[in-house]
Amino acid sequence: MEKINLNSIVFNEIITKEDILQHVTQEEVFGFYMGEDIKDLGVFHSPLREDNIPSFALYFHKHNSNTLMFKDFATNDCGDFVVLVMKMFNLNYSNALLKIAYDFKLGNFSVKADKQEITYTNIKQKKRVELGVKLRDWTIKDKKFWTSFGITKSTLQKFNVYPISYVFYNQTAVRTHEYAYVYVEQKDDVVSYKIYQPYESKTKKWINNANYSVHQGYRQLPESGELLIVTKSLKDVMSIHDCLGIPAIGLQSESVMIKPTVMDEYKERFSKVICLFDNDEAGIKLTQEFSKVFGIPYILVPDKYNVTDFSDLVQSQGKDKAVEIFKKLIYG
Repeated sequence: MEKINLNSIVFNEIITKEDILQHVTQEEVFGFYMGEDIKDLGVFHSPLREDNIPSFALYFHKHNSNTLMFKDFATNDCGDFVVLVMKMFNLNYSNALLKIAYDFKLGNFSVKADKQEITYTNIKQKKRVELGVKLRDWTIKDKKFWTSFGITKSTLQKFNVYPISYVFYNQTAVRTHEYAYVYVEQKDDVVSYKIYQPYESKTKKWINNANYSVHQGYRQLPESGELLIVTKSLKDVMSIHDCLGIPAIGLQSESVMIKPTVMDEYKERFSKVICLFDNDEAGIKLTQEFSKVFGIPYILVPDKYNVTDFSDLVQSQGKDKAVEIFKKLIYG
């Protein structure tokens, strides 16, 4: 139980949301109560409950592009930043505005309110969200999508990739895009899901409950070999597998590093390890870090092809041309 004493703040009229937004942005308010640095919109861990799966989206309202909204896919709660504060602290609308004004030290408002003490309770739920999916049959559209990257159905099955029609957050079912797939990974007897909807918005394109220590494609690696490619996605892992015939593993994100002990394992099992990340700002930054920290060479998709990764190069230039380009990069 927490308390706010507003007696030291003088108000002359009712606080409105517009008053708040003269002093702080919607992103700043959301970020403050979510404990996040809101640089880009997307999917975050929910501040309304214990959330091991990012399922709390921020987006601009489709009918009012100036209003930043949240939606919790597990509970279907949605609203603006005032509604978020109401739900987080069990407040009515006016007291939620007063709390925001207090928390941001906006005592220079010339607005009216009774001298009062607000008592509020943080009502975070404790139940963790469970992620589930409903599989569907493969279609001709799925085949065209994956073969454009040189990836066969047998490879998708080998790497445990399946088409889906629904994602479940606890008991809440959310219908997916017609192009939607689940990557199923297992580590230490824990099964994790990564949902991929390539044609959805940024907030819905990826949903993932795997931690960063899960390397995509690890369980499909041979015991040893001449070459291993470290890349940034399972799509690239599978495309490299089918087009180049080279084993690869994919990180969960271009913002994480491999543990030195894991890299030592890869170096012991494979004669040579190289990294291949996106030819963009984030990918080049990670490439430079990997090369420096682990002393391994790297390759990048050449700038002139106007794509950033191997699978997109296959889609853009065709399998044979992409293979020709990369064999020169890898073997000289």
